[in-house]
Amino acid sequence: MHDLGTLGGTNSYGYGINSSGTVAGESYTAGNLANHAFRYDTSMHDLGTLGGGGSYDFGINSSGTVAGYSNIAGNVVTHAFYYDTSMHDLGTLGGTNSYGYGINGSGIIAGSSNTADGGGHAFYYDSAMYDLNSYLDASGTGWTLQQAYAINDIGQITGSGTIGGKTHAYLLTVSTDVVSTTPEPGTWAMLVGMTVSGLAVAHRRKIRQA
Repeated sequence: MHDLGTLGGTNSYGYGINSSGTVAGESYTAGNLANHAFRYDTSMHDLGTLGGGGSYDFGINSSGTVAGYSNIAGNVVTHAFYYDTSMHDLGTLGGTNSYGYGINGSGIIAGSSNTADGGGHAFYYDSAMYDLNSYLDASGTGWTLQQAYAINDIGQITGSGTIGGKTHAYLLTVSTDVVSTTPEPGTWAMLVGMTVSGLAVAHRRKIRQA
Protein backbone atom coordinates (compact mmCIF):
# COMPACT_ATOMS: atom_id res chain seq x y z
CA MET A 1 0.00 0.00 0.00
CA HIS A 2 1.38 3.40 -1.03
CA ASP A 3 0.40 6.68 0.63
CA LEU A 4 0.05 9.28 -2.13
CA GLY A 5 0.26 12.22 0.27
CA THR A 6 -1.62 15.48 -0.29
CA LEU A 7 -1.34 18.84 -2.03
CA GLY A 8 -0.33 20.44 1.25
CA GLY A 9 -3.55 20.01 3.20
CA THR A 10 -4.83 17.34 5.56
CA ASN A 11 -6.80 14.91 3.37
CA SER A 12 -6.72 13.44 -0.13
CA TYR A 13 -8.98 11.04 -2.04
CA GLY A 14 -8.23 8.76 -4.99
CA TYR A 15 -11.07 8.00 -7.42
CA GLY A 16 -9.71 6.77 -10.75
CA ILE A 17 -6.72 4.76 -12.01
CA ASN A 18 -5.54 3.71 -15.47
CA SER A 19 -3.58 0.68 -16.65
CA SER A 20 -0.28 2.51 -16.10
CA GLY A 21 -1.09 3.08 -12.44
CA THR A 22 -1.66 6.83 -12.82
CA VAL A 23 -4.23 7.98 -10.25
CA ALA A 24 -6.85 10.74 -10.40
CA GLY A 25 -8.44 12.28 -7.35
CA GLU A 26 -8.68 15.35 -5.17
CA SER A 27 -6.79 16.78 -2.24
CA TYR A 28 -6.98 19.64 0.21
CA THR A 29 -4.45 22.35 -0.55
CA ALA A 30 -2.29 24.10 2.08
CA GLY A 31 -4.30 25.34 5.03
CA ASN A 32 -7.26 23.19 3.86
CA LEU A 33 -8.54 26.25 2.02
CA ALA A 34 -9.71 24.34 -1.08
CA ASN A 35 -9.93 20.96 -2.79
CA HIS A 36 -7.99 20.63 -6.04
CA ALA A 37 -8.00 17.84 -8.60
CA PHE A 38 -4.73 15.93 -8.85
CA ARG A 39 -3.01 13.44 -11.10
CA TYR A 40 -0.46 11.14 -9.50
CA ASP A 41 2.24 9.24 -11.37
CA THR A 42 5.39 9.27 -9.25
CA SER A 43 4.27 12.39 -7.40
CA MET A 44 1.05 14.37 -6.93
CA HIS A 45 0.38 17.13 -9.46
CA ASP A 46 -2.10 19.93 -8.75
CA LEU A 47 -4.32 20.36 -11.84
CA GLY A 48 -5.62 23.76 -10.74
CA THR A 49 -9.14 25.01 -11.44
CA LEU A 50 -11.23 26.80 -14.07
CA GLY A 51 -10.79 30.04 -12.14
CA GLY A 52 -12.75 29.18 -9.02
CA GLY A 53 -11.77 27.76 -5.66
CA GLY A 54 -12.16 24.00 -6.11
CA SER A 55 -11.84 21.20 -8.63
CA TYR A 56 -12.51 17.45 -8.56
CA ASP A 57 -11.62 14.65 -10.98
CA PHE A 58 -13.02 11.14 -11.15
CA GLY A 59 -12.01 9.45 -14.40
CA ILE A 60 -8.66 8.87 -16.11
CA ASN A 61 -7.91 7.11 -19.39
CA SER A 62 -4.90 5.25 -20.74
CA SER A 63 -3.35 8.49 -22.03
CA GLY A 64 -3.55 10.13 -18.61
CA THR A 65 -6.32 12.53 -19.60
CA VAL A 66 -8.69 13.09 -16.68
CA ALA A 67 -12.32 14.15 -16.45
CA GLY A 68 -13.95 16.03 -13.61
CA TYR A 69 -15.52 19.34 -12.70
CA SER A 70 -14.39 22.67 -11.31
CA ASN A 71 -15.77 25.87 -9.90
CA ILE A 72 -15.35 28.79 -12.25
CA ALA A 73 -14.63 32.37 -11.16
CA GLY A 74 -17.03 33.48 -8.42
CA ASN A 75 -17.48 29.91 -7.10
CA VAL A 76 -21.21 29.95 -7.92
CA VAL A 77 -21.06 27.87 -11.10
CA THR A 78 -19.43 24.48 -11.73
CA HIS A 79 -18.36 23.22 -15.16
CA ALA A 80 -17.14 19.84 -16.39
CA PHE A 81 -13.56 19.71 -17.64
CA TYR A 82 -10.98 17.45 -19.14
CA TYR A 83 -7.28 17.86 -18.40
CA ASP A 84 -4.49 16.72 -20.69
CA THR A 85 -1.70 19.32 -20.40
CA SER A 86 -4.13 22.00 -19.25
CA MET A 87 -7.72 22.24 -18.02
CA HIS A 88 -10.44 22.62 -20.68
CA ASP A 89 -13.94 23.92 -19.86
CA LEU A 90 -16.61 21.71 -21.49
CA GLY A 91 -19.46 24.17 -20.97
CA THR A 92 -23.02 22.99 -20.33
CA LEU A 93 -26.20 21.84 -22.10
CA GLY A 94 -27.59 25.36 -21.78
CA GLY A 95 -27.98 25.48 -18.01
CA THR A 96 -25.77 26.57 -15.15
CA ASN A 97 -23.72 23.58 -14.00
CA SER A 98 -22.10 20.49 -15.51
CA TYR A 99 -20.10 17.59 -14.09
CA GLY A 100 -17.64 15.24 -15.79
CA TYR A 101 -17.33 11.71 -14.41
CA GLY A 102 -16.05 9.12 -16.90
CA ILE A 103 -13.62 9.13 -19.83
CA ASN A 104 -12.65 6.40 -22.27
CA GLY A 105 -9.49 5.69 -24.25
CA SER A 106 -10.60 7.96 -27.10
CA GLY A 107 -11.07 10.89 -24.74
CA ILE A 108 -14.87 10.80 -24.91
CA ILE A 109 -16.36 12.03 -21.64
CA ALA A 110 -19.58 11.08 -19.86
CA GLY A 111 -21.28 13.29 -17.30
CA SER A 112 -24.31 15.34 -16.33
CA SER A 113 -25.39 18.91 -17.04
CA ASN A 114 -28.23 21.26 -16.28
CA THR A 115 -30.32 22.16 -19.30
CA ALA A 116 -31.85 25.55 -20.05
CA ASP A 117 -35.01 24.64 -18.14
CA GLY A 118 -32.98 23.69 -15.06
CA GLY A 119 -33.28 19.93 -15.42
CA GLY A 120 -30.36 17.51 -15.21
CA HIS A 121 -29.49 15.48 -18.33
CA ALA A 122 -26.76 12.95 -19.09
CA PHE A 123 -24.24 13.98 -21.73
CA TYR A 124 -21.31 12.69 -23.72
CA TYR A 125 -18.58 15.06 -24.89
CA ASP A 126 -16.61 14.62 -28.10
CA SER A 127 -15.38 18.06 -29.23
CA ALA A 128 -18.85 19.31 -28.20
CA MET A 129 -21.37 18.39 -25.51
CA TYR A 130 -24.35 16.25 -26.58
CA ASP A 131 -27.50 15.49 -24.60
CA LEU A 132 -27.93 11.71 -24.51
CA ASN A 133 -31.70 12.19 -24.33
CA SER A 134 -31.51 13.51 -27.89
CA TYR A 135 -30.75 9.96 -29.06
CA LEU A 136 -33.89 8.43 -27.62
CA ASP A 137 -36.36 7.18 -30.21
CA ALA A 138 -38.70 9.98 -31.29
CA SER A 139 -41.75 7.86 -30.45
CA GLY A 140 -40.80 8.13 -26.78
CA THR A 141 -39.27 5.59 -24.43
CA GLY A 142 -40.39 6.94 -21.06
CA TRP A 143 -36.77 7.45 -20.03
CA THR A 144 -35.09 10.64 -18.89
CA LEU A 145 -31.34 10.01 -18.73
CA GLN A 146 -30.06 12.18 -15.89
CA GLN A 147 -26.53 11.01 -15.10
CA ALA A 148 -23.77 9.35 -17.12
CA TYR A 149 -21.04 8.05 -14.83
CA ALA A 150 -18.82 5.81 -16.93
CA ILE A 151 -17.98 5.07 -20.58
CA ASN A 152 -15.90 2.23 -21.93
CA ASP A 153 -13.69 1.91 -25.00
CA ILE A 154 -16.45 0.49 -27.21
CA GLY A 155 -18.73 3.39 -26.38
CA GLN A 156 -21.05 1.82 -23.84
CA ILE A 157 -22.31 4.26 -21.20
CA THR A 158 -23.83 3.56 -17.80
CA GLY A 159 -25.57 5.90 -15.41
CA SER A 160 -28.97 6.57 -13.93
CA GLY A 161 -32.25 7.94 -15.18
CA THR A 162 -35.94 7.97 -14.46
CA ILE A 163 -38.63 5.80 -15.96
CA GLY A 164 -42.15 5.35 -14.63
CA GLY A 165 -41.43 7.75 -11.79
CA LYS A 166 -38.53 5.64 -10.48
CA THR A 167 -34.76 5.92 -10.75
CA HIS A 168 -33.08 3.03 -12.55
CA ALA A 169 -29.57 2.27 -13.75
CA TYR A 170 -29.21 2.02 -17.52
CA LEU A 171 -26.78 0.58 -20.04
CA LEU A 172 -26.54 2.55 -23.27
CA THR A 173 -24.97 0.37 -25.93
CA VAL A 174 -24.30 0.23 -29.66
CA SER A 175 -27.11 -1.07 -31.87
CA THR A 176 -27.17 -1.92 -35.57
CA ASP A 177 -30.95 -1.57 -35.70
CA VAL A 178 -30.80 2.20 -36.10
CA VAL A 179 -28.26 3.89 -38.35
CA SER A 180 -27.15 7.43 -39.12
CA THR A 181 -27.25 8.19 -42.81
CA THR A 182 -24.84 11.17 -42.70
CA PRO A 183 -22.54 11.13 -39.69
CA GLU A 184 -20.93 14.50 -39.09
CA PRO A 185 -17.14 14.88 -39.12
CA GLY A 186 -15.65 14.90 -35.66
CA THR A 187 -18.64 13.28 -33.99
CA TRP A 188 -18.35 10.01 -32.12
CA ALA A 189 -18.01 7.19 -34.61
CA MET A 190 -19.59 4.71 -32.22
CA LEU A 191 -22.79 6.73 -32.12
CA VAL A 192 -24.24 5.26 -35.30
CA GLY A 193 -26.94 3.81 -33.10
CA MET A 194 -27.62 3.04 -29.48
CA THR A 195 -30.10 1.29 -27.24
CA VAL A 196 -31.35 1.90 -23.72
CA SER A 197 -32.52 -1.41 -22.29
CA GLY A 198 -33.22 -2.54 -25.86
CA LEU A 199 -34.88 0.72 -26.96
CA ALA A 200 -33.41 2.19 -30.13
CA VAL A 201 -31.68 5.59 -30.25
CA ALA A 202 -29.56 7.22 -32.95
CA HIS A 203 -27.67 10.25 -34.16
CA ARG A 204 -29.63 13.47 -33.57
CA ARG A 205 -29.24 15.07 -37.02
CA LYS A 206 -30.11 12.23 -39.38
CA ILE A 207 -32.15 9.35 -38.00
CA ARG A 208 -33.43 6.45 -40.07
CA GLN A 209 -34.95 3.32 -38.58
CA ALA A 210 -33.83 0.19 -40.34
